Amino acid sequence: MRIEFYGVLQEAAGREALELPIDAPSRVAHILEELGEQIPALQSHLPRIACAVGDEVIPRSEMVTGDAPLVLLPPVSGG
Repeated sequence: MRIEFYGVLQEAAGREALELPIDAPSRVAHILEELGEQIPALQSHLPRIACAVGDEVIPRSEMVTGDAPLVLLPPVSGG
C-alpha cells in the first residue's frame, strides 16, 4: 500500500511516500501501527494526524484496500 506524507510528516519520515506491505483490506489504525514501528520518528505525530483516501478524510476504524494511496496529513494550525 502506498502511504503519502505531507508537511512535517515528510520531514519526520525522511521521504514523500512509502510502499508498506499490508494485507488488504486493513484498518487505518493497523496501518498506522505498522508505520510507527517502521519509522519511529513518526510515532509522536501519529495520534494527531488526519488520514485520507482520495478527497475524503476517513476515520481510523475505516477499512482500506490499497487501491488508492493512504494520505497522512499533519494537524493544521493558524490564525
